[in-house]
Amino acid sequence: MKPKNVIAVNAMIMLIFWACDKGPELTPITQEGKNTFSCKVNGKVWIPDGRGSIFVIIKAINGGFLRNSLTDSVNVSIITYMSTGEEIDIYLRSFEVGVHQLNKSTKKRGEAFNPQSYGWYHSADNKNYMTSKASTGQIVLVKADTISGIIAGTFAFTATAPTGEVIKVTEGRFDIKSPQ
Repeated sequence: MKPKNVIAVNAMIMLIFWACDKGPELTPITQEGKNTFSCKVNGKVWIPDGRGSIFVIIKAINGGFLRNSLTDSVNVSIITYMSTGEEIDIYLRSFEVGVHQLNKSTKKRGEAFNPQSYGWYHSADNKNYMTSKASTGQIVLVKADTISGIIAGTFAFTATAPTGEVIKVTEGRFDIKSPQ
């Protein structure tokens, strides 16, 4: 091969590698109230971008500390939205720092007065997936400061739709500032 051809081939190979779109990356793991949330859903990076219509715009990340007047306790609820119609909701019955297992069958907050901790995913094709006794996971709460409003941690769970379909949510992380 002539030297000019070798240079041209090498230049083309380098251009191909530079042009490859690696897609979005997960948000960094932080504990500063940066209002970040990301995970992988069935291996694909998922970062909420919000949802809107001509009548209302829903922020990408919502929730925080909630007072449950029924049990006189403080819970954690984080609900995230994608413009595709997807949602992820993680809920904890307690705001204690540590590992929280998602291993009980329950209904979502709003459908039950005092639900168990859960992970929930709503797909773009309108299917609901929920953790349960059989489809489990965990949320590791690393910071829960009711004074500053910062809630940070990591999560992963497997959830099942009523049809039996399963999704895997992995490498999840959140760092939010709860409204005061």
